[in-house]
Amino acid sequence: MRPRFGVLVFFTLVCHVPYAFGAAVVVAKTGDASIAHDSDAGLWSLTASGTVLTLELDPASDFRVHQLVTANNKPWISAVAADSIVVVNGQSRAVGNIRDGFTSDGVRTMISGTHLQLDAAFVDDADGLRVIRHYRVTSTVPAFEVWTTFESLGGPVSLSNLNALQMTIPNGTVRYVTGLMGDNADVDHESAFTRKSKALSAGEHFALRATGRSSEQTVPSIFVDGSSEEFFAALLWSGAWSLSMDRSTDSIGMSLGVGAMTTTLVSSIDDAHVVYGVARGGVAQASATVRSFVIQGLRNGTALSPLVTYNTWFAYGTNIDETTMKNEMAHAAALGAELFVVDAGWYRGAGAAGPFDFDAGLGSWDPDPIRFPNGLHALTDYAHSVGMKFGIWVEPERVNLSVIGDPGPSESWLAMTGGNYGSDHAGQICLAGAEGRAWVMQRLTALIDSTQPDYLKWDNNMWINCDRAGHGHGATDGNFAHVTGLYQMLADLKAKYPSLLIENVSGGGNRLDLGMMRYTDVAWMDDRTAPSAHVRHNIEGLSQLFPPGYLLSFVTDHAGEPLHSASDMPLYVRSRAAGVLGLCFVSDSFDATDSAALRAQIASYKTLRSAIGRASGVLMGSQASDQKPPAWDVIQESPSGSSPQFVIWAFQSDTSVSKVNVKPSGLTATTTYEVRSVDQGVLGTSKGSDLSANGIDIFGSPATASHVIVITPKS
Repeated sequence: MRPRFGVLVFFTLVCHVPYAFGAAVVVAKTGDASIAHDSDAGLWSLTASGTVLTLELDPASDFRVHQLVTANNKPWISAVAADSIVVVNGQSRAVGNIRDGFTSDGVRTMISGTHLQLDAAFVDDADGLRVIRHYRVTSTVPAFEVWTTFESLGGPVSLSNLNALQMTIPNGTVRYVTGLMGDNADVDHESAFTRKSKALSAGEHFALRATGRSSEQTVPSIFVDGSSEEFFAALLWSGAWSLSMDRSTDSIGMSLGVGAMTTTLVSSIDDAHVVYGVARGGVAQASATVRSFVIQGLRNGTALSPLVTYNTWFAYGTNIDETTMKNEMAHAAALGAELFVVDAGWYRGAGAAGPFDFDAGLGSWDPDPIRFPNGLHALTDYAHSVGMKFGIWVEPERVNLSVIGDPGPSESWLAMTGGNYGSDHAGQICLAGAEGRAWVMQRLTALIDSTQPDYLKWDNNMWINCDRAGHGHGATDGNFAHVTGLYQMLADLKAKYPSLLIENVSGGGNRLDLGMMRYTDVAWMDDRTAPSAHVRHNIEGLSQLFPPGYLLSFVTDHAGEPLHSASDMPLYVRSRAAGVLGLCFVSDSFDATDSAALRAQIASYKTLRSAIGRASGVLMGSQASDQKPPAWDVIQESPSGSSPQFVIWAFQSDTSVSKVNVKPSGLTATTTYEVRSVDQGVLGTSKGSDLSANGIDIFGSPATASHVIVITPKS
């Protein structure tokens, strides 16, 4: 007999006695988040930070999302309807719709710490399908995380075009951020990670999507302007996805999901999670809400902890060995680095075709015994002895074809599209297949156990959508199945090694999304890590969705910005320091003056790090550009939680424009703030209302084109 559940309330950690709230009864509460039930009206309401999502869950009628109302009492749903559509055995069905064959299978609520969850279940007996729609809220965060579980009640069920969210909202300007853009960005740097806006005309259709990895073309999120409020939605998904928006006279119909594909359900699967909500204010306030969701909703209150990170790749490539690495570690530690990451090339066979050939030997998982005679754990020990954490690069999803066969991976585990691997020398292990996934996990955990690193750099430099039989997926759902397998691996890794920090990199930023933020602590944005203006462009664009403390880039010894006798060392470092500060150079090439200049900037970064780790980014003007730069580009990093400092990063590109006036946002009108320049010291104190109204004049300096202003509350 298939299980059913009625209206059950499960509490963990804390129990609450239900109490009346208007016509409804609050059945679960933690902090400012609550779930209430109005049994007479058949309505359930989830509330967080004053925003209320109301669901119609009367067993005698269709399931519909009734309203989304903010703390300002502004409605954000223009049409009462089901919020998810799925194609079941070839027929389009609105989840929970009686006419589409669904009957109610009960409602369950749960509480865990600062999180509340409501699960609404429906059964389609004709197709042998059970669907559970999940809604999760977190105290202090006006956002709703939503996803669907599909369960087979007997034989296989065909599911197509999984739709994470459909909703009709009031019309407004749509804002989004472009993706990494691959080779296109080599020609046009500003095509990558650029903030875009689109005002739809009546009757206009607008679509965004990814066909491979999540942020290859567009970051999977949108913001929509409202009157004094901002709607946002982001897909927590690292593979293919699609967004469609259709404007009517005064509203926009929106559909967001994993894109066109068909999968065969034999037991249970989850579709992609989506988070959406409304913030008072504009894009900056919506970004701050997403930041709060990341910290509270995904990381359970743990702030990001950006470390000064040294990485070997651009400086050494595969020309690495134990002696050279220990020498560089000593230099990096003396400069103030806190984490040393040995990038690609530590394994047997790497570098066969040159110093940047990391494909050769990939997938052997064996440290080169000639270059690393004492194994990689010797580097972990040495890093710890000089006061640093140690990290290691891996690319678990890809292997060189030369390692195929015992004791390496089986050829049958490799992904194919149309009978091809997608490369003449490398293959992608399809993580949908249980055997291939288990082999990767075994080699990965063996490496971690033997090396005992503090940090894992998880790279992904190849992608195809697998259509090969025998991997547990069909012809069109290989992308979906691979990402599902990836998430399972990352979850297992986090469970086994809870203190291990993980870096997200995918040929640069091809897999930047909130789904990866659930499992990773930092992300390398772009292999194009110079010039400085390009790096700032990336941080300023991506901070629309991601906290700056997640965004990693590197100070490199670039031909146009040499670090030896640098013309503006503060500019080079601060252009990266608005995010996670990375270092990548051969320290032996520096003299004492170079090292002292670097050391001073790194020390300054550390004084701001706690603010960066809990900050959201506020772009104040145009994005930086190395092609058509604005006179000044400015980003403010606004705090949350226990971090009291606002940090303003201002960069001058046109010396003929001698100053910029910056009006800080988010200040408390009645609070007195100290305004301090990192270079010049305290500039004065002022009320928040005065600073917001009159702004701060930041003047150009002959010493540096970069300026850092710190605003700290005094009373």
